[in-house]
Amino acid sequence: MDVYRGIPVYPGVVIGPALPLDTDGFLIPKRSVDPGLVENEIQRLKNALSKAAISVRKNQAEVSSKVGSQFAAILGAHAQMIEDPFLSNEIVTKISSNNFTAEYAVSQVLRQHIKEMEALPKGAMVSRTADLFDIEKQILGQLIEQKQQELGNLTSPVVILAHDLSPNETAKLNKQFVHAFATEAGGRRSHPSILAGAMEIPAVVG
Repeated sequence: MDVYRGIPVYPGVVIGPALPLDTDGFLIPKRSVDPGLVENEIQRLKNALSKAAISVRKNQAEVSSKVGSQFAAILGAHAQMIEDPFLSNEIVTKISSNNFTAEYAVSQVLRQHIKEMEALPKGAMVSRTADLFDIEKQILGQLIEQKQQELGNLTSPVVILAHDLSPNETAKLNKQFVHAFATEAGGRRSHPSILAGAMEIPAVVG
């Protein structure tokens, strides 16, 4: 039997079928459009930002009903960042100046912010970097209309195994069916760890 050691964030002993999750990574190639299609890309971006914010607000409401508004505030901050006009303007500028597709412009802008965060002293910025990755995933998911596995729609008990869980993914976990989760990434102060404790779901990270 293989034994894996990690960081416990909520106690419990659980035995059950494993549900491995894909990384949901997005490979966005550098791609441009004809100048006449730039406005179409900008509109696609605005639609995606709106849908992503609505989705995150829905997750926020679900967490608030489960464990209270204090923990739901994590997702509220994500929604505010998606709705931030400064972010939108940055991406629109990338599209307008370079004729980039909306997907590539989103990836370029957010990865630049992530790179700047990673250059800062480690600590609290680790969770901020994870937040930006999650926001990028939410927006790109709307742009490419990828249907992600709905963790809130499980019908039988599982133990989730993943490289990492975003706050938005953790918010969808149904304690009735998700008996525990284990991730390769994360730490005691990561947002999924905080939410696991609030939702009383046994979890090991790192």
